[in-house]
Amino acid sequence: MIISFINQKGGVGKTTAAINLASSLARKNNRVLLIDADPQGSAAKWHEIEGNQSFEILHQTHLLDLSDIQILETSYEHLIIDAPPAISDGTKTILMASHLAVIPVSPSYLDLWSCKDILRMIDEVRQHHPDLEVRFLINRKIPGTRVGREVRNALMEFDPITLNSELCQRVAYIDAMKYGVSVMQFAPGSKAAEEIELLCNELVAVTHEGQEDQDRESNPIAELYREETENILFRSFQGPL
Repeated sequence: MIISFINQKGGVGKTTAAINLASSLARKNNRVLLIDADPQGSAAKWHEIEGNQSFEILHQTHLLDLSDIQILETSYEHLIIDAPPAISDGTKTILMASHLAVIPVSPSYLDLWSCKDILRMIDEVRQHHPDLEVRFLINRKIPGTRVGREVRNALMEFDPITLNSELCQRVAYIDAMKYGVSVMQFAPGSKAAEEIELLCNELVAVTHEGQEDQDRESNPIAELYREETENILFRSFQGPL
């Protein structure tokens, strides 16, 4: 599965979320590649601090090609893409390749207003890629604040569903990045580690659900066989009339 973290605005926590999701997936014995498509290369720099080998990182400094992403997908169970903070052809290519696009949004009305451009691009991409799943992720939330509670209600005005999982503003995320490890490694059992595990489980569920829907749509004959099998089983349990 290809999961991308997209937002035209910088500073919303895309890289931190992408790194920790990749780490969580790798801890579950998945082959994971994180494509760092952000020119700043923050994920690649994090990877170099301790030579972290829990998953692979590819720093892609030039425009991504759709076919290259699809070829890479064949060698891994999950591709995580940290997209550049921009509205560009590269962003559109990443969306075209993705099964699920996650839009991290911090509890700020400036973030809510700025996400409208990326939503317009998603609408364009969906004309050619209707199976693309999109979810908002509330990120850098300050626990117990009114703004943190209000942002979820504000996101209901938009089409994408908001994930139940939320990432809060915690020191553990900052320290883990500084030492080149995930929050699960830096602070196992912490609230930050728990948040990432919940996020990982929810995103995996979304991608599996989307894949099941796609399989049913792409194989109508198999669906007819399933329906007929269910009818036969139902009649057999009814017995003679």
